[in-house]
Amino acid sequence: MKLSGLFKVSLVASALVLAGCGGDINVTPTNIDNSVDNSVKNPTTPTDPTEPTTPVAIKCASYTQDGSTFEGTPDENNKNCVYSQAFASNAKDLTTSFLIPALKNGGAHIFEGALFIGKDVDTSKGGVIDANGPTLTIEAGATIAFTKPESFVRVARGAKILAQGETGKPITFTSIAEIDGDDTTTAQIGDWGGVQVNGRAPNIECTLEAAQNDLCNIKAEGIVSHYGGNNAGDNSGVLKHVVIKYAGFGVEGDELNGLTLNAVGSGTTVDYVHVHNGFDDGIEIFGGNVNIKHIVITESADDGIDWDTGWQGKGQFILVQSKQYGNHGFETDGAKKDPLTADGQGKATSVSFPTIANATVVSTGKQGAEGRRTGAGMEMKEWGKAKLLNMLFVDSSTDAGAACLDLFNGDDLSGAAGVHANAVAGDISFTSSVFACGLNFETIKVPLEGSLASFNYETWFNAGANNHLIGFADFSNVLAADGVSTKGTITDKDGNVVPVQAASAGDSFFTDVSYIGAIGEGEEGEWADFVAASMARAN
Repeated sequence: MKLSGLFKVSLVASALVLAGCGGDINVTPTNIDNSVDNSVKNPTTPTDPTEPTTPVAIKCASYTQDGSTFEGTPDENNKNCVYSQAFASNAKDLTTSFLIPALKNGGAHIFEGALFIGKDVDTSKGGVIDANGPTLTIEAGATIAFTKPESFVRVARGAKILAQGETGKPITFTSIAEIDGDDTTTAQIGDWGGVQVNGRAPNIECTLEAAQNDLCNIKAEGIVSHYGGNNAGDNSGVLKHVVIKYAGFGVEGDELNGLTLNAVGSGTTVDYVHVHNGFDDGIEIFGGNVNIKHIVITESADDGIDWDTGWQGKGQFILVQSKQYGNHGFETDGAKKDPLTADGQGKATSVSFPTIANATVVSTGKQGAEGRRTGAGMEMKEWGKAKLLNMLFVDSSTDAGAACLDLFNGDDLSGAAGVHANAVAGDISFTSSVFACGLNFETIKVPLEGSLASFNYETWFNAGANNHLIGFADFSNVLAADGVSTKGTITDKDGNVVPVQAASAGDSFFTDVSYIGAIGEGEEGEWADFVAASMARAN
């Protein structure tokens, strides 16, 4: 399928405002009774199957705002809906709820501009957040494509996105190049901006006083908008059975990710999400209390999942695969400034301290896109903390920079609140976890001093219950034939069976399973189906 001339013209002449599409066309036949004897009905004439019929126009999304109605336009093939920048753009906050329906026959909703749901406000300048803002509802099976790198989906504080797909009918956000049917174009990393959700949960960049008075206004990356607040249970909606591909845009330090969760609260559902080929991170979490579950990240140019500035949530069943490129499976930060200094007191929350269970990171240590660093397992820095259970890191590289774990002390210098101090205190901990790596740990770059001078990675890691450093011989020692599921029997680099025992997180959010890593060999059900579909998309 190639896109119609209507859409191609609209790309060249962006000033053209597309005409709104009409409603459904109903053809009502007229029945004429020519009978003479009411007891006898005349025979009917069969309809000629070759007789042309009037096609029913597909129904595109529409909404009414400020007295005007805006509606997408079916393309000339009556397959896709096209939305001009009069419908949605980075200069227009949509303040009314509307629905994006699923289209038949592989049809897509094509946006020429950004899609901003809810009004962004800076409360320090007198703005008031609409706690009952608009809701963007997306039907299961819908596909949404964007035409420009700077275009993205943004959900403002107080607004919601209800994107609830189903097994076999995910909601897909992607690049125009994937669905245009043009063999001369290929979808690439960074083709469009991604999905960004701004919440009202705590973030360490705000003081407690500012948060309590609704004056927390942290600037989001990308086009400036604001997030943060004092509601740990804030609800920004649902992202379930969602696929995000070829997203991300920006420059170092001001980047859009596949999915960005800014101070998002625990009332939000993020479940069964696959992010593939992101320009920056697959998912980046800035503070907040949102929980994530059943996550697949494949081949992101930077990190699989990056959390920062005080995330206090939970995560389970997370698979990150970086065989072609990528930085770290997980990059974890706590704060941008030392939380023990005077300007770190009185914050709305503390440094990042999530609990993660059942995650797998598979990497080859190759360089990322545009030469971005080296694929590795996990890097913890900037005073961060984490409780980690049933983790499996598999990395074939022996190169510096590609280790399974790096407690990086370049920023915090491993002071009293640094990552090494956190590890010694038990605030960074591994339980029932396996490193199958060519290089287990990065060299400590800045010498530790005082009570930390004797810190030893292996001694610390092995002190955790049922942890194992088994070395790397081959991916098949640890992973099943699909390359991502944890084998029922794991062997070390010398062929010896590793006695692995999964641990329970002891929390109702977590599902107790018998395996470590994201998914066990031979598992069946919704999660197994989602992983299989995600790997098919990635490959």
